[in-house]
This record gives sequence, C-alpha cells and structure tokens, in this order.
Amino acid sequence: MWPVPVPPPELRALLRSRSPSLARDVERFLADAPRGCAYVRSERVASSPLQPSLLHRLRGMRAARPVLGVLDSKFGGVPYVEEADLSWKDHRFLGQVQFEQLRDSPPGMPAQGLFALDLVETRFGAPAFRVRWYPEPSEVRARSVVTPRSVGRWEARMVFAPGLSLPGGPAWMAPLPTDDEELLDAWMEWTPHGFLEDEWGAEPCHRLLGHVSGGLEDLGPVPGRREPLGAYEMLWRIDLDRSADFDWGTNWVYVLVHRDDLAANRLERAVVVTANA
Repeated sequence: MWPVPVPPPELRALLRSRSPSLARDVERFLADAPRGCAYVRSERVASSPLQPSLLHRLRGMRAARPVLGVLDSKFGGVPYVEEADLSWKDHRFLGQVQFEQLRDSPPGMPAQGLFALDLVETRFGAPAFRVRWYPEPSEVRARSVVTPRSVGRWEARMVFAPGLSLPGGPAWMAPLPTDDEELLDAWMEWTPHGFLEDEWGAEPCHRLLGHVSGGLEDLGPVPGRREPLGAYEMLWRIDLDRSADFDWGTNWVYVLVHRDDLAANRLERAVVVTANA
C-alpha cells in the first residue's frame, strides 16, 4: 500500500465547501493515484571530464579514462555491447541501466537485463536515438569496443532510489469540475509532499516507470506505432543531468514501451520521443 497524498487544510476546506460528495470523490482518487517508480540520480566518478572543453584544456586538464565497468549503470564511459558489427559512426553513447542493480524495484520493472541508449547525430529536427537491449548481459558476452564519444562530457554513475509518482496533465485534473477556476487554481498550486521528486524536487533527476508524464499529453499516437499512448508505459524519462553534463533544452527524453512488450521482456521494441517538460 502506497502513502496517500493529503491536501492542505485550505484545499480540503475548499473541496468540502463545494460538496461533501466531491470531497469524497477526490479522496478516492488520491487513494488510487500513487504508483511506484525509481528515481535515477548520478554522480561523477573522475576529477576530469571524458571530453574536456577548451577551458578545461587551457587549465591543463586531460581527458579522463573511463573507470566504470561495462555492466554498470551509468552515463558515458565504455558501453556494454554484444554485437560484433555495431557501428558508432554518427552515434554517441548516452547511458545504460543495468536492472539487477536496482533495489526495491517498482512493479513491472525487469528483474535483470541491460537497456542502453545511443544518440544518433542529426543536423536537423528532434534528437533521435538507437535502442539496445540485452536480456542476459555478462562479462563473457561483452565485446571489447573503442570507447565512443558520449552525449555528456563526464562519466557518471547512476544511483537509484524508490519513489512515488502521480498522474500528470488532464489525468491529475480528472476528479475536479472543469468550470471551477478557484478550485482548479488551488489544486494546481498544491505540491504533494514526497511525490514526483523528479518534477518537484530541488535538483533534476530521471525516472523509471511510474505514471506516464503529463508532458506527453499532446503526443497523439506513438510515433511509428498504431496503438495510442494509453497502451504504453513510460520506461524511462531522462531530464537534464548536471553531473554528466547534458541537457535537451526545454524538452525531456521519454522511452515508451508497450505494456505487452514490457511484460514479455521485449525492450528492444521501445520507442524514444522528445516532448516539452
């Protein structure tokens, strides 16, 4: 059983003033709203970047050598690869999640396997990504590769923590009357404590699973697929990262996977999209 978000006294009073039945409907909505997720934060593992800037070079800093293992969850560094002919031409390594390294995983999370993303370098348009999925990664299967360029300039270890998400966008407004501006404003000003640290926390972080972000409400059908967004889970949302040193401007990166594919462990079928945060 998840903790239930509790509105502040002023908001509860406002709900009761509208009608006792509305207050009860909102209580039931909030009781069912939380969904488990995992927060992903990062920490640098070296005193110099993998890709020094001009300022770093002027200060005499040399490029760091990757230090994390190929099976580690990380941004940048040496990627885990099993393919004999994987090309890095026009590709940069973003990061990888090794699911065995998660503790207290939310329901639906793969118990093992390694999921990786590479940025495809294009001149125009939204960022494009290559998805790589290895259901049974191991040191024996790993192939030696020349370290490719990373999206972030620093190698950073991923650190996982359990969290709780809430519905976003129209789903968060669902229990309220659409014509009550005072109530809607009070509802939107409320920040439930202990939820959605990736959106409301002091520092940016990324999220695995949980509710699909409200930032995708205008996406429409999932690109390249027939099913609507409602048939998909948000496997991974990637915000900016100060430790690894990358960002997407005003957007976030979203990895979506169909519920059937997630249940069958077919993460190679994931779709990556970008949308406003």
